[in-house]
Amino acid sequence: MQSTIKEILDSLGCNLEVDTVSNYLLNDPNYGINAISNKQANEYAQRLALKASNSKVFLKKYEELRNRNVENLSNIIVICYKLLCDDKKFKTSKPKVAPKPAIGDNKHQITKDDLPQIKDKLLKAVDESKKLVMKSFEEKEVKLMPNWYNSLDLPNWQKEHPFMSWDFPKEPLPIVASLAGIPVLSQENIIIDELLYVFTGVPGNYIVHKPVKEMYEPRQFIISDDLDDALKQIVQQMLPVASNYSIVRRFIENCDMWSGQVLHALVAAIEILLKDYYTMIAQLETEHMTGGLTLQKLWYFVLPTMHTMQVLASIVTNIGKSELRGGAVLTVLHEKTSTLMGDARAQEIALFLTERACRPYLDILDRWIHKGSVNDPFHEFMIEDNELINKEELPLDYSADYWEKRYSSQRDRVPKFLDKFTDIILRTGKYLNVISQCGKSITKTNTEEIKYSLREQNYGAIIQRAYSYASKSLLELLLKEYDLMGRLKSVKNYFLMSQGDFIVQFMDATEQELSKKIDDIIPSKLESLLGLCLRLSSARHDPYNEDMRVELSPYDLQFQMFKILSIETEEENEYKQNKDCPPLTGIETFSFGMEVKWPVSLIINHKAIACYQMIFRHLFFCKHVERLLCRVWLYNKVVKRFSEARLYADAFALRQRMLSCVQHLQYYMCMEVIEPSWCHLIQSLDSVNNVDEVLERHNDFLESCLGDCMLTSPQLLKAFTTLLLVCVQFCTFIQEMHKYFVDAELNSMLGTTYDNTDYIENIPENTCGTTSSGSADSFSQSVSRYGLRFTAGLLSVLAIIERMARDNNTNKLLNISARLKFNTYYAKQLEKFCADGKFLCVDMRAT
Repeated sequence: MQSTIKEILDSLGCNLEVDTVSNYLLNDPNYGINAISNKQANEYAQRLALKASNSKVFLKKYEELRNRNVENLSNIIVICYKLLCDDKKFKTSKPKVAPKPAIGDNKHQITKDDLPQIKDKLLKAVDESKKLVMKSFEEKEVKLMPNWYNSLDLPNWQKEHPFMSWDFPKEPLPIVASLAGIPVLSQENIIIDELLYVFTGVPGNYIVHKPVKEMYEPRQFIISDDLDDALKQIVQQMLPVASNYSIVRRFIENCDMWSGQVLHALVAAIEILLKDYYTMIAQLETEHMTGGLTLQKLWYFVLPTMHTMQVLASIVTNIGKSELRGGAVLTVLHEKTSTLMGDARAQEIALFLTERACRPYLDILDRWIHKGSVNDPFHEFMIEDNELINKEELPLDYSADYWEKRYSSQRDRVPKFLDKFTDIILRTGKYLNVISQCGKSITKTNTEEIKYSLREQNYGAIIQRAYSYASKSLLELLLKEYDLMGRLKSVKNYFLMSQGDFIVQFMDATEQELSKKIDDIIPSKLESLLGLCLRLSSARHDPYNEDMRVELSPYDLQFQMFKILSIETEEENEYKQNKDCPPLTGIETFSFGMEVKWPVSLIINHKAIACYQMIFRHLFFCKHVERLLCRVWLYNKVVKRFSEARLYADAFALRQRMLSCVQHLQYYMCMEVIEPSWCHLIQSLDSVNNVDEVLERHNDFLESCLGDCMLTSPQLLKAFTTLLLVCVQFCTFIQEMHKYFVDAELNSMLGTTYDNTDYIENIPENTCGTTSSGSADSFSQSVSRYGLRFTAGLLSVLAIIERMARDNNTNKLLNISARLKFNTYYAKQLEKFCADGKFLCVDMRAT
């Protein structure tokens, strides 16, 4: 078998080794099981011959081995084909797999201390995989030539066969004959014959060319010194025709198969004009052979052609020197056509070239605005396709930006006469592309073909009609068939907490789990509780409730917002590094997630979901603080029945201040910010005309909610978070003190054995750990300290709000400022109310 493999590899002329092929053959699971027919083997041999250095030698060797009935020949041919042509995985050696560690091995046991390191490694690996995926897509984008280009062996015929060129040879030639002693009349006939040759790029005996230093440099000529001066002067006047012809020829021969369709079409149009030019030269030669052509007549006949060649040379020089392609070529042609208004003949030539060069570009444009697809193999069209054919192939972060990144306009490829329609053209094709990716056929009965014209309205009306059809079709698809409005309402119910009973049930069910540290939380348990609450609440009627997910962020809301707001600022590097921070609880990291399918994901994309999650985390934490304060209120109801309840009056008043403040903040965000903005969004969506307007209105809604909910100001968010944390710490303190309240009341009921006042005033130090790091503070002192901290935090929030409202003239922030000021005034009245001994009737309903 190895001798057979060696014979095949020698005939192929490849770098494979015999051992490599034999090892793959023996390790092939299909070897010896699935028999390969002779027909299949012949097909593989024919394909393999394309990769051979000499296909005839390989096929001859294959026929010889087949006639000898060599064993395993078919399997060897298939393996060689896979190694050379078919499957890339055969081109690399098999990776060495590390032995799987034993479960009971102490060296490989994972402890709880290893979890943070494993988590960092996993996150790093995910980031690296995303970068590798994006890098592979970027490599696809920069590929200009098709994949089969490398398999072509194109000869450089201009170097190997320079005399195949229709231009003058690159090497200079000397004047090989003399006109001395020849009569003037005979010199005229000779020089006419020379000129007819020079006009077609063939050097003569008495008129020779000089080599050019640059590609599009005008060519100079040397005329024999023996020529009569009068004839020489006429000849010098006609030589620019040959010089311009040489420039045009150099441009044509410099365009290869990768120059693009526009340049190919332009070259074809120039060849049509040159065909008329060659016809004129042939007619002049016929006239000269009959003896009826003089140098004066030749000058007369060449004069109109001279202007034509000058226009052609000017156009190709502008294009060639700048190495323009695609739409940039059309811009040059359009500007040249527009500037030749006073010269009818020159404008006719430029218009002819522009119309012919525009045809392939406008064909791509027609397909784009009528079908929503781009067929641009040479990257000339104004719309750039990122070559990611299916949306399923996109990474997660990329799919969020699908609308912006899948197709984009390239300004340097836009012809000047289409510049004002660029945005409409881009959106028209994008709309149709989304419709086709949804599996819907695009049925347009009247598709008008766009043709170049100096009048923009001729194709402007066609583009506008195509845009109207595409925008209307996609908008109806999203609103009616994919229920965009229902999706948005579902998002509002969950992320903006409009589904009240569901939120309450969910917080009741998950309170114990979310109070744990983030590393101790079991996400699957949260998913189960979420599904249970969705089925037991009114959310069961929501058709999209199954798309809801739970997510745990690695950082709290404040850090997340600061990280976003620090982008492109001096503080950006501070948030790129993973700083050591205290472990977070589930409450601080929890948020909902939602799986949105195509094409609704164009509107509710990854960025929009992230904005909704930030608003949700803000509202969720406020709701959590409110629940803690309500629980403290329940403790207070028990304490109010005690005989010495007056001692707890300050705590009652502070709790009520905090509760009132949090409720005012929630009311402001839900009723004065989110609800009016939502109503405005729904009203504006009734009057939109295209998907871009839907995106714009939706983004405006999110930006308005983020700003008015105090999330986009770092100072205000920090002060607001500090204020809520004081409330949380106070609730924790009261909960820890509750058992001492009960013990103090029991002691007072026993009689004079214990003094309950002294008991409260001398609470053990470890119960005040949240408020004191030094000595043991009394209960009243701790409450007073919390009151001072809360007041200071509230005044800080008020100061920042008033400054922002004054600078930005924001009425909504002024509303919350007035509410919080009322809270401060209410606190003073409440303290006075409690001091008068009427605190026993104060409860939440009174508030």
